[in-house]
Amino acid sequence: MASVQDEILNEYRREGKEVTVYLVRGTRIVGKILDADQFTILLDVNGQQQLIYKHAISTIVVE
Repeated sequence: MASVQDEILNEYRREGKEVTVYLVRGTRIVGKILDADQFTILLDVNGQQQLIYKHAISTIVVE
């Protein structure tokens, strides 16, 4: 059974929704989820790929 986290991240990825990721240090990153695994989320940010470790994420908000 998939976790709630996995289901939500996959829904955002499939629908191509733009998300805002807030990191624990206060940084804000806006992009689209390309992929996610147990430890990381891969975002498309203005055509550039950024790999973010989940332990560094505070909040994810759909724009």
